[in-house]
Amino acid sequence: MYGLDSYFAVFPKLSREEWDTHLKELRKLGLIEPAGDLTYVCSASGLSALEDWHIQYQEMPHLNGFQFKESAPVFWARLQLLVQVLSCMVHQTHSFIPVQRQIDHQRFVKGWLKQDGREYKIISHELYEEILKCLDRLPGMGPELFVMLLTGHERAGMTLGQAARRLGIEHYYAQILFLDTLHYMMDSARKEPFPVLNGLLVRNEGHKEAVLTNSTKTTWRLVQQGMTIEQIARARRLKINTVEDHIVEIASFIEEFEIGGYVTEEEQQQIIDAANSVNTGQLRSIKELLPEGFPYFKIRLVMTRWKGGDTHGEA
Repeated sequence: MYGLDSYFAVFPKLSREEWDTHLKELRKLGLIEPAGDLTYVCSASGLSALEDWHIQYQEMPHLNGFQFKESAPVFWARLQLLVQVLSCMVHQTHSFIPVQRQIDHQRFVKGWLKQDGREYKIISHELYEEILKCLDRLPGMGPELFVMLLTGHERAGMTLGQAARRLGIEHYYAQILFLDTLHYMMDSARKEPFPVLNGLLVRNEGHKEAVLTNSTKTTWRLVQQGMTIEQIARARRLKINTVEDHIVEIASFIEEFEIGGYVTEEEQQQIIDAANSVNTGQLRSIKELLPEGFPYFKIRLVMTRWKGGDTHGEA
């Protein structure tokens, strides 16, 4: 709803303590100012710093954390291991420590190679060409960073931190830059004739339900069984607001989900008319033009679906 899908789960190991430390540092530098409880806005110097940042650093338009949050780590593990195996086999090195120690990844790569059945040199050349085509189309340091992390024959891949230091960039920026490159490669593998890269994809990663959070998936199954929000809240021992959040998330990604059971067509049109009048997606401004007591849940639900292109507010 706020256009933050791309950044979802890009820093899974970032702790709240570390996040608070960064906020304190930004406040100390005068780049942000408090605007309420746990809410901050950029100061004038902060906005200026952002402009400088956009000049210094490249855009990362391929980042799609919400869609690839679960499948990207698996794809990367498979790709890392396949590159290492092919590199070692081509050089006739049959004894090496796998870069990925997880048995599932090892079994997958072994099974994939056996199913393909071609000579290692042929597969290696094809994979090289596919990766090269992807990386050649990307500007900046992303491709170089990506290659630094790969392990091959008599060549150990760097950690992300090591690669960031070698390139002279900040660790968090390197993390986003790597994911932007990886997500672009995954998206290309889905859309273009890249049979090797495509074979490494998690098979359900393009399915809409795959992007739902685990808790929302559970709610979605109960919704499909015909349970109301109140029934789901009781059954799962959740707050009503939490279940409503799940419903909004479902509406965002499941096209066949009908919102008519939660907000009438008349209410949908009222909300869309209000949004058109204020020419903004700000919920508070929209709510002020609606009848007193109109719930935010219905506004969020309609605005989420409307954002997806349904200008009539229908499911």
